[in-house]
Amino acid sequence: MSLIRYELRQWADSRTNAGEWNKYYDRLDPKGQAKADERLRQLRDLPPAMWRDPRAKQLSSARDEDCRDIYEIRFKANGIQQRPLGFSGPREGEFTVVLWATHKGKKWLPREKCRIAKERWQAVCSAASKTLEIEID
Repeated sequence: MSLIRYELRQWADSRTNAGEWNKYYDRLDPKGQAKADERLRQLRDLPPAMWRDPRAKQLSSARDEDCRDIYEIRFKANGIQQRPLGFSGPREGEFTVVLWATHKGKKWLPREKCRIAKERWQAVCSAASKTLEIEID
């Protein structure tokens, strides 16, 4: 049986060419960066449909259609629950982080996380936005 390793990608801001993952990852302290790296290593060998809490999970909300199909990568760093959000694809064998959110108590930042993530995902799928590889090794 061959091992499928997902290529991890990140949405790139067309104005700055900055990758969404790198922008926030670089703000984490070394311990937080190590947690982020470990989480990606754990997830890249599983299809997102198999991602489970506490490492990751698929968002769902009966009230918010925009949350459908979004996955959150879950880890704590710098004293805050980090929640990078993304989608499976756009090509087979890829997972793309489109927004880095945080979660504390019942408060999400940014508050419109699903809407922003969905807009970025649509831009990636239509080739209006490009993606960059996330390097962890």
